Amino acid sequence: MMMKLRKYDVCVCLMFLLMMILVSCNKQEQVRNGQKIVVLSPEVAEIIASLGATDLLVGRTLECDYPEELLKVPVVGNFGAINKEKVIALKPDLVFTSALEQDAITQELQKIGIKVHQIYPKKLDDLPVIIKQIGDLIGKEKEAQSLADSVATAIEEVRSRAANIHHPRVYVEIYRNPLMSVSDESFVGDVIESAGGDNIFPRLERDYARVDPEDVILAQPEIIICYSQDTLEGICSRKGWSNIPAVKNQRIYFEKDIDPDLIQQATPRTVQGLWLLYEIFSEQTIK
Repeated sequence: MMMKLRKYDVCVCLMFLLMMILVSCNKQEQVRNGQKIVVLSPEVAEIIASLGATDLLVGRTLECDYPEELLKVPVVGNFGAINKEKVIALKPDLVFTSALEQDAITQELQKIGIKVHQIYPKKLDDLPVIIKQIGDLIGKEKEAQSLADSVATAIEEVRSRAANIHHPRVYVEIYRNPLMSVSDESFVGDVIESAGGDNIFPRLERDYARVDPEDVILAQPEIIICYSQDTLEGICSRKGWSNIPAVKNQRIYFEKDIDPDLIQQATPRTVQGLWLLYEIFSEQTIK
């Protein structure tokens, strides 16, 4: 009888412990899913929205404006000028930041004990990894895994097709005065290469750096992607540029043709940008 009782007690205790563990896990999941998040990076904001977790956001920068549902989230400044007091007042459980311009605010928030996760994708293959990281942090692991797998598959599909096309020489202009372009070490440069383009400035002193107009002429790009706010007439009238293949054949693309967000930001929409560039690059180049 005593042995039976002890066995019974052991079973009850084990069941009780199991229930406590399950309750504890549920509570932890509720805390994680109910956390308050401030997002200062447009890329992260878009990924969070793609994972169906916009309701976790209590603050954003002005640039975090896609998709439209993000517009209802209170603004705490713009990308390069964050109102630290507003962020602190929101008492966030987690803040997502970008690198470079947001290095300072990242360090300031960390010093006062606020949990900060900094995101800075440099390569296209970083995108699926970042999606999973964000999913893990906000309690959307399954959704993030599914989205990351879909994005990774699409990236490889574009690369596979791009390997079989003529690789046109591409010049990306991100600033006019001074003239600036992108290297292969930048996210944009990697997107260009993955879609089948041949970046005319594979190596620069920085990811995004000044370039010499004469070097553009010498490289003879077949395609120009212009994000410098210049016009077709402006580019065609530049000294010595009239004989550049992209200018002669008017294969010059602007923001209205290729939304910069599709290739400059690491989000699920980057896949759209890849396919769009692939279609442009795979067109028969007129020589």
